[in-house]
Amino acid sequence: MKTIGEFYKEKILSLPENMRSIKEIPYSFLENMEIKKELFGWKIFYTRPGRKSLDVIECRSKEEAHYLGILIDSGMMEISVPNEDEYIKSILPEMERIKTKIDEILNSYLETILDRKIRNQLKYAVFMEITK
Repeated sequence: MKTIGEFYKEKILSLPENMRSIKEIPYSFLENMEIKKELFGWKIFYTRPGRKSLDVIECRSKEEAHYLGILIDSGMMEISVPNEDEYIKSILPEMERIKTKIDEILNSYLETILDRKIRNQLKYAVFMEITK
């Protein structure tokens, strides 16, 4: 099974630099992420871990928002984003499948850990390893 990191290197980092841009995410493992269409485009609303106030990441399309959501949920903070939404749309199903499978496997092991802080630390360590 491919990891998120392998997929990212193969499909994104292999693109020429002029076909992708960098999006910097201020915090890792954002909570309560929600993708919404607003008047001037798509936005990801989130809270920082342990906080209640909402922050926003602006996106140019629904595809970009979903793409960023998957990688942010995997703990990435500096994300290369393909400039073409059609390309993102073509890779998104495979990316979602990989992320879902990883979450299922990880959650099956994490459900036995009752301490939330330890569970989050372990999840962070695993995602740091598989996004390399």
